[in-house]
Amino acid sequence: MSAFFGALAFIVWGLVPIYFHQLGTMEPMLILSSRIFWSAIILVALFAYKPKLINKAQCTPKNIALAAAAGILMNLSWLGFVYATISNNIMAASLAFYITPVMVFFMGFIFFKEHIQKNQKIALFLMVLAIAIYVALDKQLPLLSLAISVSFASYIAIKKLVTLNTFGAIFFEHIIFAPLALLYITTHSSGLSSTEWGLLVGTAPLQLLPILLLTISLLKTPLSKISLLQYIEPTFHLALALWVYHEPISLGQKSALIIVIISIMIASLKTRKKISIESINKS
Repeated sequence: MSAFFGALAFIVWGLVPIYFHQLGTMEPMLILSSRIFWSAIILVALFAYKPKLINKAQCTPKNIALAAAAGILMNLSWLGFVYATISNNIMAASLAFYITPVMVFFMGFIFFKEHIQKNQKIALFLMVLAIAIYVALDKQLPLLSLAISVSFASYIAIKKLVTLNTFGAIFFEHIIFAPLALLYITTHSSGLSSTEWGLLVGTAPLQLLPILLLTISLLKTPLSKISLLQYIEPTFHLALALWVYHEPISLGQKSALIIVIISIMIASLKTRKKISIESINKS
C-alpha cells in the first residue's frame, strides 16, 4: 500500500503541467510563493483544528532543521519545474524526472546502504547511457533538467532522515518559508484578476496532496523502489509535451528517451518475473 501512495503522488505531479499552463505569463517566483503561503494557511488551519496532528516530542531542533532543508530543496525543484512548464519546455521537466531515479539510486546506495537489485543496476546503467547520448548528440548539458533532478532527489533523501510524523514534516517544510512567501506576494501581485488569484490559491492543494502521499510512502518504501516509481511522472510529462502541447523534440532527447523507455521495460519485466516466481513458490 505504501508503494501505491508513492505511485499516486507521481501521477498527480505528472498531470500538474495542465494546471500550470492556465497560469499564462505569471512569474515562476509568484507561483512558487503562492503555493508556499496558501499551503501554510491550510496547514495552520488543520493544526488549529486538531493540534494532535503534530507530535510535540518529535519537534526537535534537528528535525525542524532537516525539514527546513527539505523545504528549500523542494522549493528549488518546484521553481525549476514551474519555469520549464510555463516556458513551454515540459520536455526539460520530463528529462529531469527521468534523471532523478539515477540520483536516488546513488543516494540510497551511498547514504542508506540499500541493496540494488540486478534489474535496477541495468536500469541505472541505461539511464546514465541515455544522459550521455543526449549530451553527445545535442552538444549541451541539460542544466535545467539537472537542477530540477538533483534538488528533488536530495529532497527525497533528506526526507528519509526526518523523524517527524507525516503532517509534522509537511507543516514545517511550508510554515518556515511562509513569511518570505507573503512578502514576495505583496510586492509582486498588483493588477491580478480574481481568476488569477483563484488559480494561484489552487496551487496549494495541488502540491500538498502529492507531498502528503509521497511522505506516507517514504515511511515504509525503500529509495530503490521509489526511484522506479518516479518514472511515472516524466512519462506523463512526455505525453503532454508531444501530444498535447506539441513541443519540438531534439535528436538527443529522442534518443535518450528511447533508451529510458527500454530501461523501464526491462525493470518492469524483471519485477513481474520475480513476483510470478514468488507466487508459484507460495502455492
